[in-house]
Amino acid sequence: MLKVLVVDDEAPIRQWLQYRVDRIEGFAVCGAASGGQQALEIYRREKPDIVVTDIKMPGMDGLEMMQHMKELRPACMIVLTSHEDFDYARRALKQGAAEYILKTELNEQYLAQILNKAGAAIRRREDDGRGEEVRRAERFLLRLASGEHRDEPPTESLARRQGASWRDGLLFAADVWSRDGADLAWARRFASEMPGMQNLVVAPLGHEHLLLAGNLPSEASYLELVDGWRRNMEFHPFVVGLSDVCYRLARLPQALAAAQARCRLHFYLPEKRLLWQEAAGNPLSRHVQNLRAALSRELLQQNYAEALAIKDRALEELRRDRPTDLSAVKQLAVDLAATLLRFTLEQDEETDRLIEQTEREIHQAEDFDHMSAAVDRVFAPLRERLSGRAAFSEPVRTALGYLEAHYAEKISLSTVAAMLSFSPEHFSRMFVKETGMNFVTCLNNLRMKRAMELLEKTDKKIYEIAEEVGYSSVSYFSTAFKKSFGETPNRYQQTNHHDP
Repeated sequence: MLKVLVVDDEAPIRQWLQYRVDRIEGFAVCGAASGGQQALEIYRREKPDIVVTDIKMPGMDGLEMMQHMKELRPACMIVLTSHEDFDYARRALKQGAAEYILKTELNEQYLAQILNKAGAAIRRREDDGRGEEVRRAERFLLRLASGEHRDEPPTESLARRQGASWRDGLLFAADVWSRDGADLAWARRFASEMPGMQNLVVAPLGHEHLLLAGNLPSEASYLELVDGWRRNMEFHPFVVGLSDVCYRLARLPQALAAAQARCRLHFYLPEKRLLWQEAAGNPLSRHVQNLRAALSRELLQQNYAEALAIKDRALEELRRDRPTDLSAVKQLAVDLAATLLRFTLEQDEETDRLIEQTEREIHQAEDFDHMSAAVDRVFAPLRERLSGRAAFSEPVRTALGYLEAHYAEKISLSTVAAMLSFSPEHFSRMFVKETGMNFVTCLNNLRMKRAMELLEKTDKKIYEIAEEVGYSSVSYFSTAFKKSFGETPNRYQQTNHHDP
């Protein structure tokens, strides 16, 4: 109901306006005044939404009164005027009046039309104001989730300044995920209409997630919230991570982090779509991250059984610990697969294409089983080779011995093939069939193996090591080393060097 103040020094017009305004749905007269001074007193007390006022009045006229009202607080001004007062009407419009009504045309229908138009404008402004307040609250929620307020824990006063009405007491947070975003509009509506939800703020995070935070009237309401989500998941394929209840607003950022972490646990537990009691997962351990370097060492030494064991151990530990930084988990899986491919295939465009394809497949994996299967497919040829591996033939054994002794020199496939009295093409096929890698890859692996030993056990400079293992360019050596081990020679030496 919008409140209307009527101001006119002529009693018949004032009384007629009072009577007619009260008959128009959605409006009620909150006061009537015969002059500007009296109107100001009512204005301060009643805070009307609309003022319908005459302009020419004894004492304080309508223009002066409007100026004072404007200084107190905004309201919609509708001025009454006659033909001879039209100059006043123009001045009133310049001063911010929304409409003017000629007294000679005043009737109930026209008055209703003007008031309804003014009321619609007021409601639009209120909606816009509420919309901006909602947007401020959404931005505040996203900042809390991102950790921006880590040094300034949220309080009730801070939340109010940011458009949120949260209070200390029972609080919860949720992360709703829909792969294509199709069900997020429904999830927003469902959460907003759930009985007992208080001070709810809902913010979209990207195109696939909604973050929610609000107060609950009782601890029993939390279980009702769980049941509500569970019932509706039958029809809407989204995933929900719910935080535990927290009792202080300062703990809301942690609740948001827990809700997001639980939502990400769906990656490991694809059969669960409502996650509210599960442990929130652990960070990616340094030990698991170091397994890539360990894999490189075993591949360099052709300890394929141990290389497979390292891969299996990495995946087992990831499944057990359930790290919730999924981008880091997937990147580690990519690194394991890429390390094997770089150590066992020729470094060419085809290998790069295969690595890119594997990386894409891993990053698009919807759950841990799909990601693990992608890594296993890359390692499958190594497992098959290991299970059916026979002793090397005499020519290949001789070639490997020669490479071990002369890896730092300029060696080519043609030179070694000629030494063994084979054509380069025939020897290349034989070498790949028995070792599982081409000649150049094997040579590079031997050089990397020796470089790794020198970095760990000597104080030699990087350029000295590069030259000693057969690289004339330090830059090329550093690039090749980083491809193999995931870090530069300098970094590797700093973290792995020990006295011989």
